[in-house]
Amino acid sequence: GGSLETPIESFAPWQSAKAAVDQAQWNLDQTIVRAAFDGIATQVSNIQMGRYLAAGTPVFAIVSDRDLWVDANPKETDITYLVAGQDVTVTVDAFSSTPLKGRVESISPGTGSQFSLIPAQNAAGNWVKVVQRVPVRVSFDAGQDTSKLRAGMSATVAIDTHRTRSLAGLLGLEAVAQIPEE
Repeated sequence: GGSLETPIESFAPWQSAKAAVDQAQWNLDQTIVRAAFDGIATQVSNIQMGRYLAAGTPVFAIVSDRDLWVDANPKETDITYLVAGQDVTVTVDAFSSTPLKGRVESISPGTGSQFSLIPAQNAAGNWVKVVQRVPVRVSFDAGQDTSKLRAGMSATVAIDTHRTRSLAGLLGLEAVAQIPEE
């Protein structure tokens, strides 16, 4: 016998059924892949429905679609007046009619060859000085449509260093010519 006042939660069959439902929900939750950040899933053609995976098996990559940037690699001879915060115009080859505005976010403390996995070799054995490239990170200004940009796209970067090059400046002249007033 039982009492009608006894709550249903105290009966063993109910507790067993509740535990089974909770376990089934947990199992279902484990089938969902949650990313640490928003982005675009790539290499999804490798995924097959119903396939079992071992823990830690990479299935696809996620590329963030927020806080996008461009890595430029100007010659070391072109960074004389380059500083963080300068205005940049980025023209992506695929969307050349819509240049994007940005800013120099950072300038690498070393050349690209210093961070390369395989160092450059002077196979010819000559002592020709090779101009190095310096990685520069450019971030995009807010309020622009960057939704079509994809990792690995080619772009042209124009950085405004607020310096002008002129013949007079190159020759060290105060003025090239003066035209007398008539």
